[in-house]
Amino acid sequence: MSEEAMRVSMENEAPVDILLVDDRPENLLALEAILEPTGQRLVRASSGEEALRKLLTHDFAVILLDVQMPGLNGFETAELIKSRERTRFIPIIFLTAISKEEEYIFRGYSVGAVDYLFKPFQPDILRSKVMVFVDLYMKQRRLQEQEHRLRDAERRELELRHMHELLQSERRYSEVVNSAMDAILTFDHEGKVSLFNAAAERMFRMAAGEVMGKPIETLFPRDMSAEIVQRMCEHGIANRKEHSGLDSERSAHVAEFIAQRSNGDGFPIEASVSCMEAGDERTYTLIVRDVSERNRVAEALRKQAVSLEATTAELTSLNDELNARQEELERAMTARSRFYASMSHELRTPINAVLGYSTLLLEQIYGPLNEKQEEGIRRTHKAAKHLLELVNDVLDLSKIEAGKIDLRLQPVAFPSIVDDLFVTVRPLADQYGSELTLQHSGEPVRIVSDPRRLRQILLNLLSNAIKFGKGEPINVNVTGLPGGGVRIEVSDKGEGILAEDQQRIFEEFVQLGKSQLTEGTGLGLPISRRLAEMLCGTLTVTSNPGEGSVFRLELPASAEPVRPPRPTSENEIIQPASDERSVARRDAVMPGAKELEHAHVADNSIPTGLASSD
Repeated sequence: MSEEAMRVSMENEAPVDILLVDDRPENLLALEAILEPTGQRLVRASSGEEALRKLLTHDFAVILLDVQMPGLNGFETAELIKSRERTRFIPIIFLTAISKEEEYIFRGYSVGAVDYLFKPFQPDILRSKVMVFVDLYMKQRRLQEQEHRLRDAERRELELRHMHELLQSERRYSEVVNSAMDAILTFDHEGKVSLFNAAAERMFRMAAGEVMGKPIETLFPRDMSAEIVQRMCEHGIANRKEHSGLDSERSAHVAEFIAQRSNGDGFPIEASVSCMEAGDERTYTLIVRDVSERNRVAEALRKQAVSLEATTAELTSLNDELNARQEELERAMTARSRFYASMSHELRTPINAVLGYSTLLLEQIYGPLNEKQEEGIRRTHKAAKHLLELVNDVLDLSKIEAGKIDLRLQPVAFPSIVDDLFVTVRPLADQYGSELTLQHSGEPVRIVSDPRRLRQILLNLLSNAIKFGKGEPINVNVTGLPGGGVRIEVSDKGEGILAEDQQRIFEEFVQLGKSQLTEGTGLGLPISRRLAEMLCGTLTVTSNPGEGSVFRLELPASAEPVRPPRPTSENEIIQPASDERSVARRDAVMPGAKELEHAHVADNSIPTGLASSD
């Protein structure tokens, strides 16, 4: 570095301390002469011990340390300097005239030296090396100063931010107070009002300027009200003293008394007082709420409660009467169901006898019949058959209403059960000229259900489709459902059903006009829907007039019984599926066999309703 650059550096920066350590005064004097142009403060030390003492009181930018010294030599002094936290980062330049061996040089660098110079050395080189560390020290000092200034700036910015937040908090407080729905008043220990918000102006119908500085008692002119305010203030002080660790403490005491508006009218209020002390000053805050409307509503509610109590007593009386009538109705329905069951049981025996004997007469077991006799017996047979269907349907309906139909769940395979039913209804289909077709694709579908009740539902749907299908083909489509259930659709090409009648056909004893349904008991479809619901399924219809109807039965993979199974009574004998199938096949080959079967099992009260129509 040139002398001109050194002078510029000295003018711009405050001088730094440089430590010169040598046991020979003439060497120290020579070093001072070489480094004097740098303009820095040169501090002498004639031994390693003195150098360590100087380091306790000075901050040095660089240390020029002689190696060969009595007592502590340069290496030992450097090790002690580097062992101290405060001085370990000060750069050290070793100066020596005799220790030029590599091991000395290596030791010098190993103890922390940044350079190792041999005497005699070039003054310019020494000054340049020293000024490098001086410049580094100055830059570090400038960085520290900048860091201090930055911290001061941050502190001032933080103070300004806190002041700004305080001002914003005060503004928000003012906005909250002025926008509060309740009246807020503050007054000092002498009772002079210092704050009167907008809600207070509306409540007391006074401007803030009219109240500020006046005694708080002017707002509560009644002696009792003023006394209540005084007691509330005393309560607030006592509550604050109990919590002396806090600057302020709100009182939880709430009182109701009378306040007065500017026109002299009194009105009920609810108020609470809190007390705050700042030094010797004491400030009270009174929060007031007008409870006129609340009192009015409370009075109205009280009157309503009285009226409700009277109404409740009347409803209790009516409910007791309704319960009594309900019990009477239940007894009547029970009696009706018993009557239906008893009469159905008693009626089926003579009806089956009529069917049996009329069948025998028609088969000329007792001798030949003329044409009129045969026609009369056929009409008698048809009427008895219709009457038996009605009795069976009434018995089924009464059992469903009484909850006495039990389900016998077992695996049921589709479409094989439909194939078996085709055998039963084939004679009826041939009579009406209808062709029966079955559609199913894929593997057979198996569900857990009651096969006897399924046959009852499907036989009713098939017989209705045949009777009212106008001789057109009857199609049954069996489809497996994603959840493991099954869907059975029975389609016909009959006259169809009007939209307004599609729900009515599932009501008891409802029969449509002769154009759609010409005969039946009006119980087949209602019973079928109730049985489908008992099997956790659904029975619906889709129909368009003139295009036919589609009855859709959907059943789940497993049907849960409505109630736990009960033992079969002596008067309820449920034949296995094989018996019903054999009866159905016998009916197909020998007309009149079904009537004889009814006559045979009449005493066992078997509800059939297989071919009842609506």
